[in-house]
Amino acid sequence: MKYVYGPVPSRRLGRSLGVDPIPFKTCNWNCVYCQLGRTSQPTNERRDYVPPDDIIEDVRTALAGRPANDVDWITFVGSGEPTLHASLGRMIREVKALSDRPVAVITNGSLLYDSEVRDELSAAEAILPSLDAGSEQLYLRINRPRPELQFDRFLEGLRVFSQEYTGSLWVEVMLIKGVNDTEEALRALAQVLHHIDPDEIHINQPVRPPGSHGLSRPTTKA
Repeated sequence: MKYVYGPVPSRRLGRSLGVDPIPFKTCNWNCVYCQLGRTSQPTNERRDYVPPDDIIEDVRTALAGRPANDVDWITFVGSGEPTLHASLGRMIREVKALSDRPVAVITNGSLLYDSEVRDELSAAEAILPSLDAGSEQLYLRINRPRPELQFDRFLEGLRVFSQEYTGSLWVEVMLIKGVNDTEEALRALAQVLHHIDPDEIHINQPVRPPGSHGLSRPTTKA
């Protein structure tokens, strides 16, 4: 199968069947901590990068004959930003029709200002967007977004989605030593998270080799 992998063990989602709807490193961010390296295909264009019917057929094949307890979640995630795929909403709905497993989407959340994207994601049981900075300065330094992806609009998209969405909203925060783990940075981040009010906050650290060298995990203090 070309677009489906696993199931793989996930700390958050148990045994997760991954669905990758975007070509390698096609993204609208270029995060310093990305384990896949620098974004080679920077874009903010939504279109059908790969045929949605092929993705759905791959999911159908992966689920065929698989025991019910072998997959906990079906997760749209992978080599680029999944919300860039223009048929994401359709794929989520059709995958849900194939199985009673819940569907999650791991996204950078950059397009949540778009009401169409919010509507498409509403069909999933869990959305896991990223939020690594409480200030524009750190947002630009860590996530290195496309120029049109302004920080205020990004935060507003997260806030509005949190109000509208009826599933589980789990915000993921990547903490990097010496970058966003200072008291000032953490206070700003906490304030932003308070306004977004997600169901859960997941704290991550750059354990896997990131695309940028010199990044490390924050030091734990007693």
